[in-house]
Amino acid sequence: MKRYSRSQDSRYDQIKRSRPENVILPDFGSSGILEAESNNKSGEPLKHVEPRDSISPANYWDKINMPLEKRPIIKAILYKKDVPVPIKEYNLDLRSHYIIGRDIPKSVDDQSENEEDIDEDEHQSVVLADIGIPDPGCSKEHCVIQFRERNKKLVPYIMDLNSSNGTTLNGVLIPRARYIELRSEDSILFSEFENDSEYELLFMDVV
Repeated sequence: MKRYSRSQDSRYDQIKRSRPENVILPDFGSSGILEAESNNKSGEPLKHVEPRDSISPANYWDKINMPLEKRPIIKAILYKKDVPVPIKEYNLDLRSHYIIGRDIPKSVDDQSENEEDIDEDEHQSVVLADIGIPDPGCSKEHCVIQFRERNKKLVPYIMDLNSSNGTTLNGVLIPRARYIELRSEDSILFSEFENDSEYELLFMDVV
């Protein structure tokens, strides 16, 4: 399969490379809200809280009466370095947001072990992540793809969820707790340093 690439857009040149302080306050501006205590999934606290203008692509297309045959294909495609074939593809049309986080698959031997022997932290990562990344350097809730209706248009964003190693977009470290607009063929890595991340997630929006 052909690998997609795109030169860095000037919109990313303004992103500061310095990391913000560890304490993250809720952001009530246009970039959305990030507050760990305000949401949960299956009893586990979540870092991400959806903004008021969140909407799934399917609901947006229904809202504007877009015919099925004209609706774009929105996907996240997971690759491993030096492997040309995708590991997995995720359709992104039915939900308003998708949490990306660590998901370490168990080996055949691990599956034969008792449930109580399964590492609790690893088990929670499977529960919390909508898009699983099989990399121990990826946080349980590393980043999120969020769809929003902005100026009557459907706009996809990515936001780092205070991850341990940071999130880079097209080779540029994005700030934490801030929505950054996504474009088709954008490359997402799960570390501040390219060599520390074995996996790449491509965001595709094909009309």
